[in-house]
Amino acid sequence: MDPQQPEPVSYLCGDCGAENTLKPGDVIQCRECGYRILYKKRTRRKTCGDFDSLLSTIRTQDFIYLIIDWFSVTVITEIDEVVM
Repeated sequence: MDPQQPEPVSYLCGDCGAENTLKPGDVIQCRECGYRILYKKRTRRKTCGDFDSLLSTIRTQDFIYLIIDWFSVTVITEIDEVVM
């Protein structure tokens, strides 16, 4: 594929559920029913925001401290709610 031309993207029609493949500049409209609301399909590739990439970027010790801080704040908040 030519590197200058972007890949077509698949969308689902919000009305009939048909799959539509659109390129930049195409009219945003279902080819089956003409509905103009299309939803982008979810990607199956890993994104940079997943948990594995988070773990690989921080040190284990920092992560343990982060979990301990979160747990202590959560438990203390829940205990305060029960006591009050």
